[in-house]
Amino acid sequence: MIQVRFIFCFLFLLLTQGAFAQLPSYAARYMQPGVDVQNYAFSITLSDSTNEIKGETIIRFTRADDRQSVWFDLIGGKSDSTQTGMKVREVRLADGKAAPFSQRNDRVFINLPAAQPGQATEVTIRYDGTPARGLIISRNKFGERTFFGDNWPNNARNYLPVIDHPSDKATCSFAVNAPSTYRVIANGKFMGETNVPNGRKLTRWQENTPIPTKVMVIGAARFAVDEVGSVSGIPVQSWLYPKDSQKGFIDYRPAKEILQYFIDKVGPYSYEKLANVESTTIFGGMENASCVFYNEKIIVGHKDSDVEALLAHEIAHQWFGNSATEADWSQLWLSEGFATYFSALYLEHAYGKDTLNAVLNQNKGQIFRYTALKPKGTIIDSTASNLMDLLNPNSYQKAGWVLHMLRHELGDDVFWKGIRAYYAKFRNANAQTNDLQAIMENVSGKKLGTFFNQWLHQPGYPEIVWGSSYDATKKALIIDVRQAQRSGTIFTIPLTFSIRDRSNGPTRGRELSRTNRLILNEQNQTFTIPLATKPAQVVIDPDNTVLMRAVEMGK
Repeated sequence: MIQVRFIFCFLFLLLTQGAFAQLPSYAARYMQPGVDVQNYAFSITLSDSTNEIKGETIIRFTRADDRQSVWFDLIGGKSDSTQTGMKVREVRLADGKAAPFSQRNDRVFINLPAAQPGQATEVTIRYDGTPARGLIISRNKFGERTFFGDNWPNNARNYLPVIDHPSDKATCSFAVNAPSTYRVIANGKFMGETNVPNGRKLTRWQENTPIPTKVMVIGAARFAVDEVGSVSGIPVQSWLYPKDSQKGFIDYRPAKEILQYFIDKVGPYSYEKLANVESTTIFGGMENASCVFYNEKIIVGHKDSDVEALLAHEIAHQWFGNSATEADWSQLWLSEGFATYFSALYLEHAYGKDTLNAVLNQNKGQIFRYTALKPKGTIIDSTASNLMDLLNPNSYQKAGWVLHMLRHELGDDVFWKGIRAYYAKFRNANAQTNDLQAIMENVSGKKLGTFFNQWLHQPGYPEIVWGSSYDATKKALIIDVRQAQRSGTIFTIPLTFSIRDRSNGPTRGRELSRTNRLILNEQNQTFTIPLATKPAQVVIDPDNTVLMRAVEMGK
């Protein structure tokens, strides 16, 4: 068994730093149905003499109706001492004519000529300014200047004019003009680099698969690059700060095997490459499409279970979150819960069931502690006023446990059939929880409304108090079970008991028999199990398939 420590606690610690905690409420998140961006062409100029950037973005979009006014998110200039924000200089139409615009409430409002519904419209927005966040301009641990996009959840609008919501996915390209000392990474396929005057270089990348703005990024730093190989024709690369490259190339090496595992188990990879990039991201890892950013602090230089788990988590996001994308922030579990559980599934594949159980038990502890602090919290949460608050053990560990329980509810074959069907249908699109439920019901022939409702929309988890006794007259084992959770919610859960011939610890002793699936759906229930002789030990949930805290009476 490999000891797997919980690397994502590092991510949560970094997330809670005060400067990044203030985000707008749900009320201002997305109010423009009927406008669908098809492509962004971003041109960005970076400098070593200032943190100011210059940008020009060509946006191609359609309108579902005859509206003549649209807007795009872009954080404007601030009147406070920070002097950050973007100032729009001009907006032009495809024919080169100027378009009337105004900049207010952190949006660019553009007046457009009339167009037929569904007809493509193209505008060019030219702007400049210093980003407050979104694009982190700083120095890495070696004191070298770096530029890294950190867009989650809706921080792209700090330096890019976009519709900054996961439901509006688009293709994109980046043309980055930067000092020639930097190498530039971005989404998609490398399209080349060209030397330009004044010791500068223009680097171009193009992503031909639609992605949400939360994972559209650039990174610019001094990099050493390792071409690790390819999987199904997909190049796998490691981008490290040169002084970390010897260690980092070792740390990132498992990416190739992880990529192969998810292709085999889930379906085709959607992007042109997989680049794993050392960065100054505020997160432990950020799953930017085709170019994952990892925090510079994780470099260890040897095979490490925490780093491998983090790689698997971020690479799993390429399928869940990037390709099959949650339709709204409240559906975040379709991204983070999947990445959490599929990371654990990879570890099970690589190291065995004991490793999976170690992760699951560790995650249980995170869930129990968080629920004690937030007893009313649910996985699907449309009430949060701060989007960062959604990054919690409900969205990650509890949601991962929901998938683990779904796997055992349906059986391995049906579960994987459903996962592949879900991904195939929503690849490069948006999904909601009811979409996943419908597909799982279709492939299994089971009604799953109770399962999805109790685990995703209700708070807490079952707290089980149980005990057993042997009735020699009836030759039966009597098991009494009580649901003791304070929330008042009564869960419907399957229970299995292992009956053993000697008591020598919870996982030892020869197993005499195992109960059939017993359904607990009341606060108090008694189960009678025929048994010829008195057992020495009874163990609840021996295969670790139910999220619950179980206490045996008298123990």
